[in-house]
Amino acid sequence: MKKMMRVVGILLAAMLVINLILWGLQYILPIRYVTPPLIEGPKVFWSLTIGGLVFNINQTIVTTWIVMAILITVLAIGTRNLSVENPGRFQVVLEMLYSFIENMFLANFGKYKKTFVSFITALFSFIFLCNLISFFLPFIPLVEKLPGGGYSISPFLRSPTADMNTTVGLALLVVVIFLSCAIKTEGVTGYLKGLASPTPVLLVINIIGEIAKPINTSMRLFGNMFAGIIIMGLLYGLTINVAGHLFAFAPGWVAFLHLYFDLFTGTIQSFVFVVLSSVYISETLSDKDDEEEVPLVAAAH
Repeated sequence: MKKMMRVVGILLAAMLVINLILWGLQYILPIRYVTPPLIEGPKVFWSLTIGGLVFNINQTIVTTWIVMAILITVLAIGTRNLSVENPGRFQVVLEMLYSFIENMFLANFGKYKKTFVSFITALFSFIFLCNLISFFLPFIPLVEKLPGGGYSISPFLRSPTADMNTTVGLALLVVVIFLSCAIKTEGVTGYLKGLASPTPVLLVINIIGEIAKPINTSMRLFGNMFAGIIIMGLLYGLTINVAGHLFAFAPGWVAFLHLYFDLFTGTIQSFVFVVLSSVYISETLSDKDDEEEVPLVAAAH
């Protein structure tokens, strides 16, 4: 407890110093702090036109590339020198991740567990890092020249899951997988019969339920991550307007709430998305376990 209080005290002292430095800079340098835009989408860095189609490379795409590069680097380092007797630190971390995925998301997959462990692990790791990338790397700046003169400084990274294109794409990927599993295990006719059971009257309702699955997961993830950006923007703007620039743009004070809106919410939403996805997939798998339950009488003998 004493060590924790000491760490908190050091953080508060550092935040106070940073706030005072930022407060003083506005009187020394020609800078001013403004309320961050709230509903503004990801910034477009480059535009590419091919055959009349315009492809924009924006913050979402660039941040996604960075997330992919981080995951590939971690996997390359963690699997470079695999050892049973003397595992490295990265290997231990990856083994812990594998155990977490297996226990939390693959408990109902039975004999299909090894088939889906790679996909579920990649899905959780990607969403988790996308949700928390701006929390882990908050001080990478994006410097832009303003039309009227001067420069604006804003965060370079933006959570890809705060963009509906990312969340809908992930949800559709899960839909393709669980529909493929359902058709493979039951056939097209069997799957349609399942939608029409126990009575054909429920066919329309069941179809709506299947359509609602990707909408539910994608909108839940997008809504929570985007709402965090909006709320934090409002709070930063409040400190600027009320405190007269004293706490403006500071990574302290208001930034304490990033622990909730970024770290806590991002972690929970990663967990929820993957839990729902694994449930949707496992429901379509039949004969999940080849092992038959042993009768109690036989077990006693």
